[in-house]
Amino acid sequence: MLFYWWPIWLLGYVLALMTYFENHRMAIVPADATLQKLSEDQTLEGSTVYRLAVKNPPTTSLENAEKATKTPGEGAIFKPRMTQKPWMGPIFCVVLLLTVVITNVPLRGLWSFLVILLLIVLALLVTVIPGGWDSLLGALFHLHVHINMAGYLFIATAVFILWAVSVFVFDQRTYMVVEPGQIRLCEHVGASIRNLDATGLEFEKQRDDLFRHWLLGFFSGDLIIHLPDKSQIRLPNVLWIGWRLEEVQQLLREKSVTTHA
Repeated sequence: MLFYWWPIWLLGYVLALMTYFENHRMAIVPADATLQKLSEDQTLEGSTVYRLAVKNPPTTSLENAEKATKTPGEGAIFKPRMTQKPWMGPIFCVVLLLTVVITNVPLRGLWSFLVILLLIVLALLVTVIPGGWDSLLGALFHLHVHINMAGYLFIATAVFILWAVSVFVFDQRTYMVVEPGQIRLCEHVGASIRNLDATGLEFEKQRDDLFRHWLLGFFSGDLIIHLPDKSQIRLPNVLWIGWRLEEVQQLLREKSVTTHA
């Protein structure tokens, strides 16, 4: 199922790049900190100056900023990059949670279509209303979800490593090799290889989860093999299942022609 988690690391890297090029910084201040805009005669030419007053002991963020001002060539005094866009954090959390739910709670047939339609309608309604997203987040107890660039990179990189190891290492150890007349099957990592006679086998393609099979899975599906003894072997999440099933049927037809001849 980790294959379907690619939207998490892809969106994480995209939002990290957006945060990097936006180039805003995050400062952590005590709760009783006050901010005062100086009068025009106290400001520098062409800039607006604010005075930050802190009563409690300064935070580590302010202490590091103070050290940076005393070090020539240090660059920005506040290091963590943080976007000021209020929608980026909630969007990332929604995509993360939806991906987890979609890959663990199957929504098949009409239910998957209705859920997608409902999400699209709700998103359009919030978008067409002026200030809709800000009002929605404000109604949710003034919800502010902000993730800095390092947060996006850490989550995206961790998920990408798990995804790559799963797809390119472990998933390669679960396979089915179809040859004219026989099938060699390894159902999971570490399992012994089963040799099956292709005579009497029936193959079924199951692709009824709109989220998992169509939107996230690049036309994947579950392959079900019906054995002559009425038992079944299920291979879930087969990529490009339609094309692969055509190849299987072609090989079986070649066996039938050879046997008939």
